[in-house]
Amino acid sequence: MSDGRSTFIKTHKQLVIVVVLAFAIPIALIVSLSQLVTDMKPPGGEEAHSQLLSRIKPFGEVTMADASSPKGNLTGEQVFQSVCKTCHEPGIAGAPKVGDKAQWAVSIKKGYETLVQHAINGIQESGKFMPPKGGNPDLADVEVQRAVVYMANQSGANFKEPAAPAAAASPAPPATTAMAAPAAAVPAPSSSAAPTAATATAAGVTAAAAPSATASAGAPLDLAAGEALMQKDGCGACHAVDKKIVGPAYQDVAAKYQGDAGALAKLSQKVKTGGAGVWGPVPMPPNPQVADGDIKALVSWILALKK
Repeated sequence: MSDGRSTFIKTHKQLVIVVVLAFAIPIALIVSLSQLVTDMKPPGGEEAHSQLLSRIKPFGEVTMADASSPKGNLTGEQVFQSVCKTCHEPGIAGAPKVGDKAQWAVSIKKGYETLVQHAINGIQESGKFMPPKGGNPDLADVEVQRAVVYMANQSGANFKEPAAPAAAASPAPPATTAMAAPAAAVPAPSSSAAPTAATATAAGVTAAAAPSATASAGAPLDLAAGEALMQKDGCGACHAVDKKIVGPAYQDVAAKYQGDAGALAKLSQKVKTGGAGVWGPVPMPPNPQVADGDIKALVSWILALKK
């Protein structure tokens, strides 16, 4: 007796097909959805990433120049990238931003000669400060001139690139070489005692001089030597021993880090790579051109200063 119900599955073959489709169709849908989701990009993703990189970008970037290259061969752009960019890109310490024609208009009106004089000798006015040669005394004047032209022309000027200085004539070789041969032909004295004594005396002088030179190399700097070193390496453009200029007085630095065992390493690293946020909003530019030995000697001298 039949209950009157019926189904479309009549054979075993139809049953197998239905079971296979019941698994295959959901799997195909899941795979399609996963591909769709993974290929989707959030709106503005690349732009947001670019903005993030811009926000975390440091004030200055260090561009290492070849130390063996002759002086005066850097282009204006190379000087800008290695020195001027630190202040003239973010516009700190009153420096006009490169490319901002409104900020540069007043400076350009002063003329090329005035801008070059300020760049080479430095400038300190109300709200504006620039150390001589941007804090890098190793730059040749012509390299500073090229940097001025590069920045000004990027900001509305039309200055002419300065001509390269004429190469200096090579000096004549010394005449001592020609005189050495006759001197070598002079016979030695008959007595061997005198040369022996002279040789012993010379050796004694050399032996006595070597320890003295080594001791002076590792000895702490006195006030005069410390001030001479800070001027040599360009530190005096922003710092003084007993007063704040742009950066803090060195006596204040010594007081702040008194008793800090890691101060020497910490401050040496800041001098080399730059730093910001400890003594105010103006960052300290990096100084890759200063020798590590100079930095260590200078920081040691600073930390030993007393008010």
